[in-house]
Amino acid sequence: MSSVKKVLVVPKQQSGKKLQQLRLPHPSTAVLSSFYADIQAEVILEAATVNMKGKRSWLGDLCVIGDGSASLLTPIDPLFIYLGLLTKFTSAGEDKWKFVDISALALDTHEQMDVASLGLLLEMKSVLSLALETLCEVKEITADTKMVRIDSQKVLGWLRRKCDPARFPEFLKSMIPKDMADDAVQRAKSREMALLVAEYLPEYWVEKIFTEFSVHDGECGLEQRVKAVAFDSPDSYALGVATPSTIAPKVEKPKTAKEKQLEKAAKKSKPITSFFQKKT
Repeated sequence: MSSVKKVLVVPKQQSGKKLQQLRLPHPSTAVLSSFYADIQAEVILEAATVNMKGKRSWLGDLCVIGDGSASLLTPIDPLFIYLGLLTKFTSAGEDKWKFVDISALALDTHEQMDVASLGLLLEMKSVLSLALETLCEVKEITADTKMVRIDSQKVLGWLRRKCDPARFPEFLKSMIPKDMADDAVQRAKSREMALLVAEYLPEYWVEKIFTEFSVHDGECGLEQRVKAVAFDSPDSYALGVATPSTIAPKVEKPKTAKEKQLEKAAKKSKPITSFFQKKT
């Protein structure tokens, strides 16, 4: 784990609580990413790095933090993380799934995995129980041994609920034309929800929900949205924010002879206040 101090902006519910940094594969890219967990409340937060322009450091308690950026922590549904892990480790070919021991996910034999972080994830018993119930077919061998694999029908049902138009964010409602029929509005909302959810899904499930909600590759712009995300190094990775477009410097036109003459004359002119005597 990185010991470098960073400024974190956390939700009010987690303010003042001890947060444990986790290094887990991002559900969409599988790249090792930074998350923070409130272990007691079993809440996982993803970190979005916000680069503060004009700020090169922060003044902390008896210290100066050299990293002038800040990490904005927001809750993430941990089932997205489990779906990414289970999709990878229970895949047995195209549309086929094999049973694995759920506790084996924390083995150090897995490439690019942080064993301690996976162990902490599995220790959140309520989250684990919900993930198995919602996403998996489960065979209980003993009280301590559970064999699990992806249950496609369960996963698709969960994703349909995630894309429910009733979940459509209030701040995005302006994107929907007001003159659309009610059924068209519901379809449009579901498609927009599918685009939002797709940013947290492995490619296999992205294809499934795009087919489900008739989203076409050309209209989704998902690839462009992923390219617009700025990533930190894997050592202190936090999901980035859109990189601002480069603005070309303004090129000043050369002044004409008349403009130069007027500028020269203006320098010789007296200010209007010079024509009035100062009061004594």
